[in-house]
Amino acid sequence: MKRGYPRVEVQYQKGLSSVEIKHLLVALGVLTLAFAMALSGGYTGIYGSGFIFILIISFLSVGTAFIFHELAHRKLARDYGCWAEFRMWRWGLMLALLLSSIPPGIVFAAPGAVMIRGNITRKQNGKISAAGPATNWLIGTVFLAVGYISSISGLAVLSYVLAFVAYVNLFLGGFNLLPIGPLDGSKIFGWSIKSYVLLVALIGGTFFVGTLIGLLPPSI
Repeated sequence: MKRGYPRVEVQYQKGLSSVEIKHLLVALGVLTLAFAMALSGGYTGIYGSGFIFILIISFLSVGTAFIFHELAHRKLARDYGCWAEFRMWRWGLMLALLLSSIPPGIVFAAPGAVMIRGNITRKQNGKISAAGPATNWLIGTVFLAVGYISSISGLAVLSYVLAFVAYVNLFLGGFNLLPIGPLDGSKIFGWSIKSYVLLVALIGGTFFVGTLIGLLPPSI
């Protein structure tokens, strides 16, 4: 569908195919490691005493942010009568590992995309694209709110984990709103500038609130 992504054959399927599960699991594993290394300051952080803890919460965070982001795209595309499945982008995953391993560690979150086959309008394509970042915002907001409640209740570790999940969701949603290339932002902007600005404001505003209450970004 986009340059750099592998071609897939069009066929009708229900649920998750074995190929899609494989691609999702590989992308999830690579992104989890990339986030953990980036948040640990690069590959040297792997040898730190707290890296296993960071790896676990990275898995929880990326699991909610990445998986639900892609499934939201897929669900709406299928609702419009299209064939839709996730396919990883191998070069994007390798770049994510490379950049996150070099100190101080940078996250490049372009693991792949939902491949779509079918006839859709620009409006439908824009809505499909918006579904991912909107889902990240919703998850991030819920986890941030519960994290704040946990914080004022004295549950420091739980609050940290919840804030971490919120942070990764807001980061991934915000990254995908960049109006460039194959990212969601370019398609949302091309469909509706008002919707684009709204999503940017929601994610940016929620992140700002998180910084005001002292939960974002979570300190390592």
